[in-house]
Amino acid sequence: MKPLSELPKGEFAYIVDLKDKGLTVELFELGCFPGDLIRVVENAPSVDFMTFRCRKNLIHLYKGKAKSVITNATSFHFCLN
Repeated sequence: MKPLSELPKGEFAYIVDLKDKGLTVELFELGCFPGDLIRVVENAPSVDFMTFRCRKNLIHLYKGKAKSVITNATSFHFCLN
C-alpha cells in the first residue's frame, strides 16, 4: 500500500483509507469513497499538486494532503487471444 502522492502518472489504484478528516469530507462531497478505483492523471515531481480521476470526477489535490490517502496499487493485464 502506498500514499496517493507516491503513485506515478497513469497508475490505477483503489482507495483503502483516508487519514485526514477534512479531506475525507471534501472527497465524499465529490463522490469519491474508499474502495473506489482511481487513475493518476498527473503527478510531476516538480509540482506541489497532483491530479487524479475518480469515477467521472477530475480531482486536483495538493501532495501534502494526498499523503493522507492510502491506496492499493493495481495493474491490469489484457489478453486479446
